[in-house]
Amino acid sequence: MLRPVFKSGLRAEAELVRSRLEGAGFHPVVTGAAQHSSLMPYLPDLESVVSVPESEEERALEYLQESRLLLEGTAPTGDVTSGVCAVHEQPAVATCERCGVFLCAKCGSLGTPPLCEDCVMRPEKPRGRPAWVTNVARVWFVVWAGSILFSVLAFLAYLLRR
Repeated sequence: MLRPVFKSGLRAEAELVRSRLEGAGFHPVVTGAAQHSSLMPYLPDLESVVSVPESEEERALEYLQESRLLLEGTAPTGDVTSGVCAVHEQPAVATCERCGVFLCAKCGSLGTPPLCEDCVMRPEKPRGRPAWVTNVARVWFVVWAGSILFSVLAFLAYLLRR
C-alpha cells in the first residue's frame, strides 16, 4: 500500500521530490495533478501527492525532513548573496550546477550538485528521434526512390519499343 510523504499544488515541485527520492533509492509515485499535466500543467486546484510503499514511509519522511533541515540551515555563500530564487523569491543559497539559476533553501533541489527544477526534470542524455519519425522517413524514401526507379524503367521500356 502506498503512503503519502509529500503534497504540493505544483506538479513540478512534486516531480522534483519524486526524483530526489528515486535518487536516494526509494520507489515514489506521483498522483493527482501530475496525471493531468498534459492538459493543464500548472493547475493550482489539484494537489500532487508523492507516495512511497508503506515499508519505505518512515525512512522517506526522515530523508525529506533531514534534507529540509540541511537546506533551511544553509547560509548564503559569498558568490550568491545578491541572488534571489525566481520560484520562491527568497535569498539564494546556491546556484544550479547546469544553468546557473539561483536556488533558495525552500527549493528542495540542493544536492550534490545543486540543480534547479528544470535541470532535475531534464534527462541526462538528449532524447533520440522517435521511432515513428524514422519509419515515416523510410516510407517516404521508398516511395520517392520507387517513383524515380519506375519512371526510369518506364522511359527505358518506351525507348525499347520504338
